[in-house]
Amino acid sequence: MPTGKASSTSKSASRVTIADIARRAGVTNTAVSLAINGKPGVSDETRERIRQIASDLRWTPNHAARALRGRGARAVGLVLARPEEAIEQEAFFARFITGAQATLSKHHFSLQLQMAADLTAEAAIHAEWVATGSVDGIIVLDPRAHDPRVTQLLSLGHPTIVVGGDDEGPSLASIRTDDGRFMRTILDHLIGLGHRRIGYVTGEQSFFHIRSRIDAFNETTIDAGVSGAVLSGDFSAKRAQSATKRLMESPNRPTAMIYDSELMAIAGLARLSTMKLSVPGDVSIVSWEDSQICQVLHPSLTTLDRDAVSLGRLAAADLLRLLSGDPIKPLEHRAAVIARESTAPPDGVDGTGAARR
Repeated sequence: MPTGKASSTSKSASRVTIADIARRAGVTNTAVSLAINGKPGVSDETRERIRQIASDLRWTPNHAARALRGRGARAVGLVLARPEEAIEQEAFFARFITGAQATLSKHHFSLQLQMAADLTAEAAIHAEWVATGSVDGIIVLDPRAHDPRVTQLLSLGHPTIVVGGDDEGPSLASIRTDDGRFMRTILDHLIGLGHRRIGYVTGEQSFFHIRSRIDAFNETTIDAGVSGAVLSGDFSAKRAQSATKRLMESPNRPTAMIYDSELMAIAGLARLSTMKLSVPGDVSIVSWEDSQICQVLHPSLTTLDRDAVSLGRLAAADLLRLLSGDPIKPLEHRAAVIARESTAPPDGVDGTGAARR
């Protein structure tokens, strides 16, 4: 029969984390990591208190990190703080990871991948990795404006590459993705077909790259004299269907729709079908990401192909350059519209975008 003593032993046997120490000390995960690693940023009194708590809790770095401390972990960390639905069904993540892992493997590095519920959990994982020496560098996806992860990693001084981001204020090394230009490429395709009412269902609007897309969408539609409507789909199939329904029931419904992921585009296509609206007869659709599913659907989806595999390779290569002390070479990440069956001129417009007489 289990006893109270056995239960206590089981609890004490579980590994203590940086977050446990931070909660006990009443400080942030970053402060704990700075204190444990002997880095500036915390007072001597706080440093000593944190170290005493770590000792009381019998905290130690994980065995693998401790064994590798003298020569580096030869690992790169990546945390995905996205809904499980998005990670499971969006091709971007699998392709990005494939590209990053291919480059890292050539240099005998591994990719340490972890899931997180939100930014707070992701920051805790970063702090733990740095404190334990589990990874030599970190890749950050989906940067936000005033991103707390950037602030934390800057204070920790750990080699990091941010995929995307802005140029305002202090920043980590990053790969710039010109999402505004990519959005204009999509709009050029639709406006060139003759569309004058265009809807846009966005992903999570706190992401910096989504904000860049929204700004470019609004600026381009205004400049072109085109009616544009923006609704958030939050990278969710359910939200995308709801946004699609709202736009299609509006008095001036769009003749073309842009979705920030193939998951949302497919959800939108399903909603249009239940509303007895044909694609591309009644509505044209463009998906921001490409995948094999987009190619085999009927109708096949027109997409913006960002070549996520190459993006993953670039991120890994730049991080390895940081680790070796080599300068990062600024490279342009490109994207192109792949026109398929889901886009066509709207009714009353010929194939050149001119009104039929």
